[in-house]
Formats: sequence, C-alpha cells, structure tokens
Amino acid sequence: MSQIRKRSLKATSWIYAGFLIGAINTYFLTHKNWFSTDQNGLTRAMIEVSQLIFAFSTLGVTSFLYKFFPYYQDNVKPRENDMLGIALRVAMIGFIITCAGLYLIEPLIVRKFSANSILLVEYFFWIIPMAFCVLLYNLLEAYSFGFDKGVLTSLLRETVLRLYTLVIIVLKIFGLIDFHTFIILFSLQNAVIVIILAIHLKQEGKLWLVFKTSRVTKKFRKKIIAILALTFVVIIVNALRTSIDGLVLAAKQNLGKVGIFGFAAYMVSVLQAPFRSIVAITVPILSRAWKQKDFPEIQRIYQRSSINLLTFSLFIFFLIWLNYNQGIQFFGINPEYLEGKWVFFILGVVAIVELGTGVNGQIIGTSVFWRFELWTSLLLTALIIPLSYTLTVKYGIIGPAVANLVSFSVYNFVRFWFLWKRFNMQPFTSKTLEVMSIAFISYAVCYYAFLNMEGLIGLFVRSALFVVLYVVGIYVRKITPDLMPVIDNLKKRFGFKKQTPKL
Repeated sequence: MSQIRKRSLKATSWIYAGFLIGAINTYFLTHKNWFSTDQNGLTRAMIEVSQLIFAFSTLGVTSFLYKFFPYYQDNVKPRENDMLGIALRVAMIGFIITCAGLYLIEPLIVRKFSANSILLVEYFFWIIPMAFCVLLYNLLEAYSFGFDKGVLTSLLRETVLRLYTLVIIVLKIFGLIDFHTFIILFSLQNAVIVIILAIHLKQEGKLWLVFKTSRVTKKFRKKIIAILALTFVVIIVNALRTSIDGLVLAAKQNLGKVGIFGFAAYMVSVLQAPFRSIVAITVPILSRAWKQKDFPEIQRIYQRSSINLLTFSLFIFFLIWLNYNQGIQFFGINPEYLEGKWVFFILGVVAIVELGTGVNGQIIGTSVFWRFELWTSLLLTALIIPLSYTLTVKYGIIGPAVANLVSFSVYNFVRFWFLWKRFNMQPFTSKTLEVMSIAFISYAVCYYAFLNMEGLIGLFVRSALFVVLYVVGIYVRKITPDLMPVIDNLKKRFGFKKQTPKL
C-alpha cells in the first residue's frame, strides 16, 4: 500500500496544483467584469459535448488498454506489441463514424439549442477538433498507466492543461485576443498535452505502433471484441450521465444556467481530485492483483481508498460550504453564481457518497465480472437521464443536482452490495463513522462561533479553525494509516524529530 500512497500523493499534489490554477481560471471566467455567464457556460458545454463525442468514438478501447496491458507486457516483446496500434485503429474508425453522425443531425442541434443557447450553435463544430484531441489523450493516458505513468498523466491533465487555459484567458482579459479567437484556442487545449505525453513516451522508448497481429491478440481476440463491445456501452452511458445536465440546461434554460451549474460542479470537482490520482495508480495494480488472485490486496485497496477519499472529500466539502456566500461576495464573482449554492451542496453529497465507497467501480471493472459494471452503468443512465430532464423542466437548475443524488445513491449501493455478496468485500470500518463525526463537529463549531464575521477576516478565521480541528481530530484518532507516515515525514523534514533521552 505504501507504493500506492507515495505515487497517489505525488499525483494528488499535481492535481491540487492544477486546482489552484483552475481556481484562478474559474475566478476569471466568473468575474462580473470579464466573462458573461453565457460565455462561461459555452466553455462548460463544449467540454461536456467533447466528452460525449469522445465516448462514442472510443468504441471501448480505453478499457481494453486497462484490462489487457499486463498480458501484452508479460507475453509479447515491446517491438511486437500491437496493443496501441489496435486502440488507435479502432478509435479512428469510431471518430469518423461519430463525426458523420454529427453532420447528419446538425439540423436537430440547431433546432434544439438556437432559441436559448445560440453561442453553442455558433461554435458547435469547433468541438470536433477538441473531441479529437481528448480522444488521443485518453488513449495515450490509458496506455501510459501500464508503465506506471499515473503521476505524469495527472500532471498533464490537471496542471498543464489548466495552465494553458490560464494563458489564453489572460490574453482575452488584456484584449490581446477576442472571444472568437479564445474559443478556437480553447478547443485545441488537449493538443498540448497529447504532444507532451507522446514525446515523453517516445524518448523513453515506450511509444511504438505495430499493426502486425501479435499472438496475444490472436489468443484473446474473442475476449477483446467482447470487452470492446460491452465497455463501449459503459463509456457511452457514463458520458451521457455526466453530460446530460449541461445539455438539458442549455436546451431548456440557457447557457448562463450551464455556467452557474458548472461553477458549482467545479467546486465539487475539488473534492474528487484524490480519486483521479488513486484511480491512475490503482488500476494497473488491481488488474495484476486479479490476475494473481490476490484477494487480500484487493480488499486492502478497497478499504484504504474508501477511508482516504472520504477523509479528503469531507474536509474540502465543509471548507467550501463554510465560506460559499462570503467567498463569492468578497472576490467579486458575478452574484448570479449564488444561485448555484444548493447545487454545490447536493452535488457535494453525491461526491461524498461516491468517494466514500472507494474504488468499487475500478475493482469490478478490472475483474472477470466487468460486465456487471455495464449493467450498473445502464441502470445509472436509465435513472439519471429521465430524472434530469423531468426535474430540470420542473425545478430549473436544482433539478439535475437532485437527479444526480437519487441516481448515484442507487448506483453506488448496487456496486457495494455486489462486492459484499460476491467476494465478502466492503469498504467501511469503525473509522468511517468517526471521520464523519469529526467533520460535522468541526463544521458546527466554526459555523456558530463565527456566524456574523464577514470579509477576509471571516474567511481566514473560519477556514483556519476548521483545518486545525479537523486535522487534529484525524491525527489523534488515527483515522487513516496512510496519513501517519506522511505527517511523521513532515515532522522529520521540519526538524521535529523525536529526541532520544540521555542516560
């Protein structure tokens, strides 16, 4: 577990560095003087639609790269490894088919979005190059995971990508480019990290394209086709459930509502940063553990991921919730974004539920029961799409958040139940209740003690006290075994070494 801890901490540090840059980006995009809510909503809608195009284009090859990498690495010489070649060919076919479909449904897109979201219609086809670069990066990222490059890919996706976005935002703010040029450059943001990752893999001698069929491909041909077919559906339904909120808001409300919802969702994404780093590190380890039938290791990863992710998510959630209103007012963010406060709360609870159940999806997805992940994803989509549409029409911006809460609660319970019944694995311990109690008590003390304190002083005092109460509570109660070595290491670095008594 120390291997996972060290690498996931490195990945998480890069992710939070990225979130710091992302926070600056969000500040600029939401400030009342620089971007309108519609313009910010357009950037959010472009990201969501590009993810949807990527999902249809991939045809399941990312899961193929995750699942079969150990088999290729152990049984095929590097220069005969046709794994990446297969993935690229399949993905290019999928991308061409998807683009042809978009061209055919262009009249429908115009009809659905022209009334409330004209900017999305105007810039829709700039989403195609954006989606193509997203597709290429996801393929290289999945391939890189097998070489233990999770830290590097986290750096590129979370930090370098946001740094590029910051640069073009600053260019727009200072009038060096207009909004039209900004959107074109925004659509090409993933091209930068594709180039960097490809160059790195090439320099290390780990990037090669082989189109001659290897013996591993011949042996597992039927299983590869099966996993491509079934996980293709999983990827699509996952993309649909993440994109449906923004698309319904754009069609039924306006891009401004998409921007407000996106702002709240971004705040929630700060909670989820450790999850992405842990997934990047644990997927290859889980794949090999299933191959070796190392069930104790899988159970250990399950419980450790649960308590670590729950601890992080509760900490960030209550820290933001303590300061939501005051933060928007103090930093000059457009007051319209206050409408997203309860969207953040509900989506935050969804994130806590999902992270608190650990890497259950990755455990199922890397096992021989990966088809179950398909059925649960279908269940999630069957719940979230009609709920999101109905509740958005009826309740506006709060509707998609409620739809997420209902759907993801059912989704995670089903996956939890499956692992519990099938393998007698479950993620919770007595520490689960303890960390929740520490979080609630720390929040209540800070909220009621400084209820009427406004401005920068209020933001600082509430945050500082909450951090102290929460971290001390976690440390004293030894909530997570992975925190203790980190704190002990920090003590040593800052000179707080335990003194040996003189005799």
